Amino acid sequence: MVPKIDLHGVKHQNVQRKLDTFLTEHMTGNKNSVIIVTGNSVKMKEITKKVLSDYGLSGEPTFLNEGLLEVKLK
Repeated sequence: MVPKIDLHGVKHQNVQRKLDTFLTEHMTGNKNSVIIVTGNSVKMKEITKKVLSDYGLSGEPTFLNEGLLEVKLK
C-alpha cells in the first residue's frame, strides 16, 4: 500500500512541517512513492510543490483526481 497524507484541514503555515515529517519518514524507509492529498486549493498545491522541490522531488497529479499528487521517492 502506498503511504498517503491528507492535507485537508491543515493550515498553510503548518504544511511544511507536516510534509517534512512525512517525507523524511518514507524516504528513509523502503517506499518507492507516496500520495499527497492537496485537494483543489491552488495555494496548497503551490506550497506542496515548493516543499517537494526542496527535497529534489516532484509530484504528478493522479489520472482520476487532480487533488492527489503521486510522488516518486526513488
